[in-house]
Amino acid sequence: MHSKDKTLLRFWSSTAEKVHNLLEDYEVLSTILYTALIPRYFADRTLSENVEAAVVASSNGLASIDYAKKRYCKSEPIDEALVASSERIQYIEAYMSAKKYILSMISKFPDSDEKLPLPSNGVLGASIVLDRLQYSFFSAHLLYTLGHRYEGHAVSRLILEQIAWAHTACRLETVEDIKKIVTTKTISKLKKTQPVAGQLYGFLSKKTHIDYKSHFDFLHFENGKIVMKYTQNEFYEYAEIILYLADLYGIVWEISQYEYLPELESIEVTNDSYFIKEDRPFLKIINDHLNKIEFAPNE
Repeated sequence: MHSKDKTLLRFWSSTAEKVHNLLEDYEVLSTILYTALIPRYFADRTLSENVEAAVVASSNGLASIDYAKKRYCKSEPIDEALVASSERIQYIEAYMSAKKYILSMISKFPDSDEKLPLPSNGVLGASIVLDRLQYSFFSAHLLYTLGHRYEGHAVSRLILEQIAWAHTACRLETVEDIKKIVTTKTISKLKKTQPVAGQLYGFLSKKTHIDYKSHFDFLHFENGKIVMKYTQNEFYEYAEIILYLADLYGIVWEISQYEYLPELESIEVTNDSYFIKEDRPFLKIINDHLNKIEFAPNE
């Protein structure tokens, strides 16, 4: 690859990562003409005020941002504790924990030059599928934060199918056997040891295949009229799905890659067999986040 191409690739990767980080947790500042997105505002209120003033100044053709801030932007005190405890913010915190957990799993590979056995075709295929899922988690999260319940569930169903595929593939040796895997049928194997996988798949499939009964989720009555509801802020539901998918991810990552991992936290291996730990640490994290969302004030 040409050195210029490498520089552009690094720039693009860095830019893409920054965009991903912004869209994970952002504040919207807008007028009729312009909209700006910045990192969640209570991390740095000064940035929020300055960007808001710039948007207002540009919208009104003003040369002075300071004038726009003094004349049109009201700087009101914000109860940061109240904002941080809202359902939406608590859901975002749950997603961040899931993301941190997934990245910690991926980063467990040793950095040493120790010679390790070559992975089988199944183990290698499982690692490829699981590694790229971090961006599928991001996609589901973005849809959930926007309130697009059914679209988010469709991506979450894809994530679950890929986790189940990796769970089946890691046991296989030949490419021919791997090609024969029917993705939708791998859920039944995964749910034998993790019943939550079957429960999740049933729920997500029901929400992905929208039937007539689901139409009433989009409609409600307001002032005697039928109103279409385009978004749903079911943040407890979204957090529960993301967190349990992350838990399944960690289990299958360790099952498929345990020969290459210096330590395990979701499973225990003895004599080439394994069992899933009932006291794995991430379960407490799941419960803590769900409790916070359950008792969080509605927006």
